[in-house]
Amino acid sequence: MLKDPPWTSLEKKEVQEVLNHFGLRDSDQDVYLALLSLGETTLSPLAAKTSLPLTTVQSILKRLVERGIVRATKHKSRHVYEADEPSVLRRILETQIEEIGAIVPFLQRLKTTSTEPPKVRVYYRDRISDVLHDALKCKSKLVYEVVSAKEFQEVLGEKFHFTRRRMKAGVRLKSLRVEMEEIKKYSQTTHVRELREAKFLPRECTFQSSLLFWDDTVAFFTTKGEGIALVIESKTLREMIFQIFDLLWSVSRRMETAMNENK
Repeated sequence: MLKDPPWTSLEKKEVQEVLNHFGLRDSDQDVYLALLSLGETTLSPLAAKTSLPLTTVQSILKRLVERGIVRATKHKSRHVYEADEPSVLRRILETQIEEIGAIVPFLQRLKTTSTEPPKVRVYYRDRISDVLHDALKCKSKLVYEVVSAKEFQEVLGEKFHFTRRRMKAGVRLKSLRVEMEEIKKYSQTTHVRELREAKFLPRECTFQSSLLFWDDTVAFFTTKGEGIALVIESKTLREMIFQIFDLLWSVSRRMETAMNENK
């Protein structure tokens, strides 16, 4: 990098790192920065400014012109070069982001058709609420749960208001609940307002653990005493859990433990 830019050592280092990420090698940066400081110029002053051979400067300028950050014009028999406004760097990146965005769906097809091993994560106690934060980012905007509400509330703690956060994120909930572990009363009006469909499981279901699933992710929650959440990203496991959920849903009954608010 040029020795005399009007920057502090930290600024100089930051410029160098960012331009490296932009794809400019050290010699490219020297020529580009020299052009910024010189304005319109020709090969010889640039070579003198950067202490690089003329042929090297010429090759670098060709690359910078192709990148769209340097303009080249011809005056009589000589080529004159000038660095574009630095803001062009942002415009180039924005254009690249748009172009990449256009092909992401095509690339995604390759990813979704490939066979990938499941991803497994374990969360302990205070980190268990992280799983709920991830659930609220679901692409489908729909979370399923089989839940023992009393124990699940103990696991999450009073400070984590999942329903409020879920409503704010516009995420719907389809819930199967253990009746003897229920802690609140709901009317159908409440369910609609809180973006929830809910049923009570058959009364013989008395478990205390819970599970949530969304997209291709399944999360198992133990009791507060054990303090573990196991999260598995697997399309095949999620499909199996969904089929079990669907079967349980068909044999469960509507959950309405309070009178409708408009009655």
